[in-house]
Amino acid sequence: MKLSLFTLLLFSFFSYAQYSTSAIVLDSADNSPLEFVGIYNSKDHTMTNADGRFQFTSSLDSVVIYRPGHETIKAIFSNLKDTILLEKSVLELDEVVVTNQKSILQEVYESLNKNYSAEPYKEKFMLRAINKYNGEMHRIEDITGKLSIKNMFKDDSTKESKKDFIVELINMRKLGLKNDAKNAYLVFPSLKDFYNQLTEITQNESLYDITEKKFNNGENIKIEFIKESDSIDIKGYYIIKVSDFAVQEYKFEKNSKKGELFKNKHLLYRTSFYKKHSFFKKKIDSDKYYLNSGNLEYTVITTDNENSFEGKHNLKVILITSDNFGNFQVTKNANATKDLFKLDYPYNPSYWNEQNQLLLTDEMTAFIEKVQDPQNDFKISSNLKN
Repeated sequence: MKLSLFTLLLFSFFSYAQYSTSAIVLDSADNSPLEFVGIYNSKDHTMTNADGRFQFTSSLDSVVIYRPGHETIKAIFSNLKDTILLEKSVLELDEVVVTNQKSILQEVYESLNKNYSAEPYKEKFMLRAINKYNGEMHRIEDITGKLSIKNMFKDDSTKESKKDFIVELINMRKLGLKNDAKNAYLVFPSLKDFYNQLTEITQNESLYDITEKKFNNGENIKIEFIKESDSIDIKGYYIIKVSDFAVQEYKFEKNSKKGELFKNKHLLYRTSFYKKHSFFKKKIDSDKYYLNSGNLEYTVITTDNENSFEGKHNLKVILITSDNFGNFQVTKNANATKDLFKLDYPYNPSYWNEQNQLLLTDEMTAFIEKVQDPQNDFKISSNLKN
């Protein structure tokens, strides 16, 4: 059977057709930009940045827009507008204070090995780290790569091996000032430490006041925990799927009102704020959940022995994973326990011009232009010149 040239061209067109859209996602309640909104279909995935903006390209004409705690939108590319409003999910009103019965969280912890992989697995990732000093951008870094992980949850009962967490860097873009005006350097977490923090989701319930709220027609439960004292406030929540006791979202936030100051070579410092936010998703063909995305935030206050000034360092690290439980080779080329910003890898301009998994924000773009200006007198650390 012979195919005409027209048929071949038509077949080629449909085989390689690409759908693409760019938009901003806002909270319908107050029109504020929504960060960490997943934009995906069965083949491709991206996420909104801090401005609420995303760009999504796929060969499939389907789009799901999802953020826990909000209503999910399912559409085709042509039906999406430049501005997308997401409505918050309505929590049901039956609120229950947890007592001494076997709690939902106990069920969750007992189901960890059933719901999450206890076997070695691989995945790909994109990571973004942003450091601000006194409200101004100080350092940015984007990394893509592959991970080989022995176990999603850190096992304190056995000694960890260097082979338990292997990193292969694929692309890197980093640019930043080496130190602030007071000679302070904010240490970034390592890839391994970052991942371990995002997957540490257990809590000692006896330390907190805990409430439960059902929503989504009873399919989900939101468990909120809180502890307040003169020196520290802690709060957070779990979003749990009732049918299998799996955590779909976990948030932990700690605000230290006062605390011990530690001393390094030049300054005194303390961590005044810490937050982690993790999103887990189920892989249908494996029936296991994985860390789909997450972020950490720190605020570190610095001063000197005379308290002559106060500096505020803000660090935010964002992780997006893909090809989870993939069948591919991971060849170690980076130290998983090293400060993220101290990692080195050649810059690939063509990749960063094309990547749209996590767009640069307007603030980041302005910072890159400012620091790269030949007229500046900053002492910078960067791989963009490689």
